Amino acid sequence: MSGARDEILARLASAPAAEAAPVERVPPPTMPADPEAVIAARLGQNGGILVANADRSDWPDHVDLPTPLADFEHVHCPGGLALPALGITRRGVGAHARTVHDLAPLDLCVLEAGFTVVENGASWHVPSSSLERAAALLAEHLVILSPRSALVPSLHDAYARIALRETGFGWFLSGPSKTADIEQALVLGAHGPRTMHLVLLDDE
Repeated sequence: MSGARDEILARLASAPAAEAAPVERVPPPTMPADPEAVIAARLGQNGGILVANADRSDWPDHVDLPTPLADFEHVHCPGGLALPALGITRRGVGAHARTVHDLAPLDLCVLEAGFTVVENGASWHVPSSSLERAAALLAEHLVILSPRSALVPSLHDAYARIALRETGFGWFLSGPSKTADIEQALVLGAHGPRTMHLVLLDDE
């Protein structure tokens, strides 16, 4: 057996290698002519909704949620975002949570993304704490604010912007919670937010 094996290996070693075609680097996709249309389509496929033409002062007026924003009692919102603009008088557990269990009754979670990828509608977010990460998963509704000026055409550009050495945890968010484990029927919100809105904020 060893003789046959050696003969086969010797033939392989002496056989001329086929010439391989030179490697051609494919350039990453460029920004489409209508990036908002692409984002809206990708979000729609994932169960999310795009909100455009908004700014920091009026974006709540453009978000159509099943419950009026003013009726939400338990909200998580970034510290730099003024809650009065939401019409909310009580910050609820979002402001006073100390453990993940405190976030159980969370109605709404608002996050600020670093940028959004056009080709798949995903927004890059780095949670400020472990509680903010939990809030994004436990809230009934998720709203992501992303600057329009920070759109990138593809994941190639997205990865180039992420400083992995300086980031302990980050994630791409592109829709509400989804599962089809039971009878192959798609259900939104079984394990997380029931709705997700991506708000593109105009430059101030």
